[in-house]
Amino acid sequence: MSEQPFISHLFGFRPVKNESRYAWVDYAKGIAIILVVYRHLAYGLLASHVALPTSVTSLNDMLYSFRMPLFFLLSGFFFSRSIQKRGPKHFAISKVNTLLYPYLLWAVFQISLQIVFSGYTNSVRTVKDYANIFLQPRTLDQLWYLFALFNVTILYLLASLMVREKKAWQLVIGMVLLGIAPYVQHISAWYDIALHYIFFAVGDITAAFFLRDNVQQKLSDLRNLLLMLPVFAVLQWYYLHHQHMNLYLFMLIALNGCLFIISLASWLAHTGKMKFLNVIGHYSLYIYLLHVTIAAVLRALLLYAGVSNGVVLLLVTIPASIYLSIIVYRACTYWGLGFLFAGKFGEKTAVKAA
Repeated sequence: MSEQPFISHLFGFRPVKNESRYAWVDYAKGIAIILVVYRHLAYGLLASHVALPTSVTSLNDMLYSFRMPLFFLLSGFFFSRSIQKRGPKHFAISKVNTLLYPYLLWAVFQISLQIVFSGYTNSVRTVKDYANIFLQPRTLDQLWYLFALFNVTILYLLASLMVREKKAWQLVIGMVLLGIAPYVQHISAWYDIALHYIFFAVGDITAAFFLRDNVQQKLSDLRNLLLMLPVFAVLQWYYLHHQHMNLYLFMLIALNGCLFIISLASWLAHTGKMKFLNVIGHYSLYIYLLHVTIAAVLRALLLYAGVSNGVVLLLVTIPASIYLSIIVYRACTYWGLGFLFAGKFGEKTAVKAA
């Protein structure tokens, strides 16, 4: 834990200092996770029969195309570097610890809570939903992403061991999977792999380009960001009105959105503006795990207190659920509850190998 006093560590709005991190990556994750929270909380309010203006839901739908592809793209950026550092075996174990383990733990926990407190939640759960942890993770609110990222990462790892340095084959695999995605849509665990593999592959293959200092300088140039803005806006508007489009066209729109957000994040990191995004991005995984449960409690309390305006509820619960997620995570790690967020499989083997 940080050497900061406990109270300032718990409530201070700054991440643990880590010089090896790329600040723009955390900025990009921060922007993406805010959009994710926005979507989940908006639909949570609608499920609670709280009215929201059409503009609020339309803006959410318009910015939906790139937010999850961006997470897969950013994960792909560091795939090869992690393999070189850890080796395939320990890399796979690390993904079990950081993705599969928390997914399984929190999926069981969340379903159990929703069954016990069925009278206070928006989701109708039964014991049959435990099977959906492996088959239909999309039905488990926000948690599907962890399982999808784990599956994509491990499949990509296995493919990389076969194609070796011929990474162009990874793009071929991604394009083929994207083509069959509509045919496996009825099983969301398979669909999420088919839909997102291409973004992970693009991230890995373009990592050497995007992580170069001279490229970052160009991306952080405000003039280039402003030049990209009209194309980004037009494509997102098009997506809003054509959400059931061909998946290859969706891929292009999503990649354009990812590029714009990366450029925006690079500019913000370069100028040091909106540093709270850096903090939020640093804790994005834990926000992803915690925000839905925290927001459900906040929503119930506010509705009980008589706050019924949808926009007000959204403006209050989005920042509150993000901040409280960070506080809960910090408190858990301080009190020795880090096992709630990461497993420890293979640690003894890793120590012996070292």
